[in-house]
Amino acid sequence: MGLLVAQPAEGHLLLENIAVAPSAQNTGLGSRLLRLAEQQALAMGLPEIRLYTNEAMTENLDYYPRRGYRETHRATQNGYRRVFFSKVLH
Repeated sequence: MGLLVAQPAEGHLLLENIAVAPSAQNTGLGSRLLRLAEQQALAMGLPEIRLYTNEAMTENLDYYPRRGYRETHRATQNGYRRVFFSKVLH
């Protein structure tokens, strides 16, 4: 129903992919996956999570800030317009 792919990087956990099946959206699964990633980052001693999303996925541009992520910058990579987010963990 859900997928989370994360990779430790220098000083942060990079959230490479998070996805929820359409039939499981709006059930809180995405929020639970984000909390799991945050718990894993802290367990690894990493104080921050970083992620990016495609600029065209406008629902994500609202979703992540509601969960404490802040937009850090925008850039074009490999032909994709990406929006980068970060969250410092406490």
